[in-house]
Amino acid sequence: MVSQFQELERRSRHLSTSCFNNDLLNATTREKNARMFFHSKVYNVAYCKVPKVGSTFWTLLFTILDNGVNFGKKLLEENRDSIHRRQYTFFSSFEYVKSQQDPTILPARDPYSRLFSAFIDKIYLPVRLNYNYVILSIQNKSVCPTNVSFQDFLQWIVNETKAGKSSNQHWAPIYTICGSCEINAQYVVKQETFAKDIDVVLQRLNVSSEKYDFIMNTLEGTRIQSSLPGIVAQIFEGTSGSNVRRCMPWVEVTRRIWHSFQIQGYIREDRGYPQGTFDSIGDNLSPSLVSDLILAEIFKYPMPSEERQIQRENALKRAYEGVRKDVVDAIIDVYALDFSLYGYSNLPPNER
Repeated sequence: MVSQFQELERRSRHLSTSCFNNDLLNATTREKNARMFFHSKVYNVAYCKVPKVGSTFWTLLFTILDNGVNFGKKLLEENRDSIHRRQYTFFSSFEYVKSQQDPTILPARDPYSRLFSAFIDKIYLPVRLNYNYVILSIQNKSVCPTNVSFQDFLQWIVNETKAGKSSNQHWAPIYTICGSCEINAQYVVKQETFAKDIDVVLQRLNVSSEKYDFIMNTLEGTRIQSSLPGIVAQIFEGTSGSNVRRCMPWVEVTRRIWHSFQIQGYIREDRGYPQGTFDSIGDNLSPSLVSDLILAEIFKYPMPSEERQIQRENALKRAYEGVRKDVVDAIIDVYALDFSLYGYSNLPPNER
């Protein structure tokens, strides 16, 4: 606990020093979209909401901090879109958090990992098909844009940035979302050490044992069991439109869902997609049924945390092995501040 607390202190000092010294800051244009911040009135701590860095879990955490465990339990039963569409008492703004200079939680994630996660969740899983058309420059809506590669996605981000366009917050640099050098970022919580960092933050805030136990048990014990049904329900909702259905049958959607959980390290790579099972269900597929089938697979062939981590890392390395060097170099430029401010190496995953 002491060493992890010291690590969070070190990150905060690194951010402060980097903000003071970094010449890139003056050349960076900030995100035009409104920033979303949380502020707990009970614990007087703020948080910058960053998609693809555990934002759903942070929403649950702040609900528990200010409204109690029972509200958190109800929230776990909803899908991710529903959770993010709700209005909460702890909603705040960048202007308020900046002016108050309250202790703030700043989430961080290796840009390479965050970009790949955004690609899988929003492009590979066809929940935002309109982006696929734009990425492939397809004007004819009768054409199905279901073959967007990871390199296509990264090249499009580079092109959009060069054109001065604002990025979707699921893949915009974190600095542009949070204004990290203008807030009191006391806790830099990294996705790579998520559970350890949250443990430190909760103890520093002196949360009650009931809240602490529920949050940590949800995070470390039943997180996948409690969150997977909501994730699958969100995917089904996002892929239920007639345009997606015309381009991709349910069996292909479920195949991609299955593969996405392999990439995340929940389903073993050597476990092939059970097409016969899904074919036999046919048009009776439902989010709850798909969730039950995937959870049954996860519990039947469990993976130790170390093995899950290795599988995730290997998937990330393979993804970047297929990307041209000039595209990776351009991504390094676009995300230069995220690499610098939050202490990440800009060496691509496949070269580490």
